[in-house]
Amino acid sequence: MRQGLPWLALAVFLGVVACSFQPDLSRFPACDEQGGCASGSTCLASAGVCLPDCGERGPCTGEEPSEMGSDGGSGTGGDGGEPDAGPARLVLIPDAPGPGTETVSYLHRFQVSGGTPPYTFSTTGELPAGLSFDTQRGELSGKPLTAGDSTFTVEVVDQGPEPQRSSQAFSLRIRPVLHLAGPDVLAYFESGKDYVEFLSATGGKPPYTFELVSGALPSGIVLRIDGKLDGAAYAGSGTPPFDVRVTDSDEPPQVRVRRLQLTSITCSSSEVCIKSSALPDARVGSAYTHPLRSNPTSVTWTWKKAGTSPTLPPGLNLNAETGVVSGTPTQAGVYEFNVTATAGGLLPPAASTLTLRLTVY
Repeated sequence: MRQGLPWLALAVFLGVVACSFQPDLSRFPACDEQGGCASGSTCLASAGVCLPDCGERGPCTGEEPSEMGSDGGSGTGGDGGEPDAGPARLVLIPDAPGPGTETVSYLHRFQVSGGTPPYTFSTTGELPAGLSFDTQRGELSGKPLTAGDSTFTVEVVDQGPEPQRSSQAFSLRIRPVLHLAGPDVLAYFESGKDYVEFLSATGGKPPYTFELVSGALPSGIVLRIDGKLDGAAYAGSGTPPFDVRVTDSDEPPQVRVRRLQLTSITCSSSEVCIKSSALPDARVGSAYTHPLRSNPTSVTWTWKKAGTSPTLPPGLNLNAETGVVSGTPTQAGVYEFNVTATAGGLLPPAASTLTLRLTVY
């Protein structure tokens, strides 16, 4: 058996002079009962383990020496670490843009992972009108001009030595903006007589829900959730303005509030009263219908130009017998026209004329 001094025993001996420590010797084999060890090892009696001899065997580590490169690192790499795997794979995250609403500011930023920034973005296909795309930030922003669905593709390129590319197809829905169309001033009510009027909404997603949120209706008249107002009120019961809220059926829902007015009128039996004093707003491409109201109810309705206004809004007509303005508007604008209600059964025939304004979005 060789009698070389074990390296760790020497370290323990020197530790008495320099410092003290307690090495973990559990990985070394135990000495036999006679204090013997295999060839190349010496028993450290105080610990009862066999330690490899120093000297010609090389480092006294108890492990095989590793192959070292000239820079002191592992022979498998110049820096002693794992080989460089390069940048992570570039991915354009398929996070679909949420729905937008026409005329309402919109912003969506497309997200990227991996690759080597900075990134450059591009799009193919048709973006919603009113929105623009920032090729450096990957942002889609602006105010959509029209409602509808759009499909387009976004591509991103990184700045690596060998540029990576990633693309994804997206769809974007622009919702029609919701309006509480009114009318601002509802048809007048006659004290003690039955009353009916309808509120309208445009855009959004029907069906709509209407509710009174502030103020009060004249006592005896109620607002239904479908926008119908009915009942019988008496003059003097109070006619201040009130606020109505409309909510559509979309997800998430759109909500709008508008201030309205309802007042009373007194009509004699010898005259024609036009109870309607305003018309609800209309929307291009959406069906429109609203009845004009009068006393007596059996009248003939006619209309003509008012001032420089060219005509009724294109696409709308006035029914001479029922007084219903209906159709599908085709052109936005603000239109003014005169309506006349004539009661032929009276002697002499009585008539009343009113100038109405209709706004088409």
